[in-house]
Amino acid sequence: MIYMQSIMRRVIVVSSLAFCLAGSPVFAGPNDSLEREQVWSLLKRGGVALLLRHGQTEPGIGDPDGFKLDDCSTQRNLSAAGRSELRGVAARVAGAKVKFARAYTSRWCRCQETARLVMGAQGGVEVWPALNSQFPGNATIPSANPQVIEKLRHMPVTESWLLVTHQVNITALTAIVPAMGEGVLVQPSADGITVIGRVKL
Repeated sequence: MIYMQSIMRRVIVVSSLAFCLAGSPVFAGPNDSLEREQVWSLLKRGGVALLLRHGQTEPGIGDPDGFKLDDCSTQRNLSAAGRSELRGVAARVAGAKVKFARAYTSRWCRCQETARLVMGAQGGVEVWPALNSQFPGNATIPSANPQVIEKLRHMPVTESWLLVTHQVNITALTAIVPAMGEGVLVQPSADGITVIGRVKL
């Protein structure tokens, strides 16, 4: 545990300063919300990733006892309102002509459905276990956060990626607690990842 904490301290960078990308300033602190037009501009430029918490679910915390990852009926899933909101997100993403080169998601059904709804006609959603829920009691991958950071460090500067996961995972990576359907825009850096700001699409 001490060894892993040491790794995380070295590889995760959460910026507390205003962020500049390719000469264009984004006047927001890492815990501030970005304007949609700023988000569209950054995503179309590339070299950034959106860590998105799954959409609004039915009431509850975690999952029912005995849930199964291969059986959506045993999990806490998106609500009708959550699905409707995500369809609106997909329409806004398409309207802004934003294209995610890659979309990764946790194995949990609420995350997979969120990713599919946001991507819409873009398709191409890939399940990636490193994004699985780290909620207490779930089977976790000890190296999950370093895996995410390492993959982002190899993201082409011309691409933008969508990573749909859970609140605990995003908080572990960024120190931000996003609401359901809210995300955090990040950029890979030499030492880890830099937080650009919170995102509500």
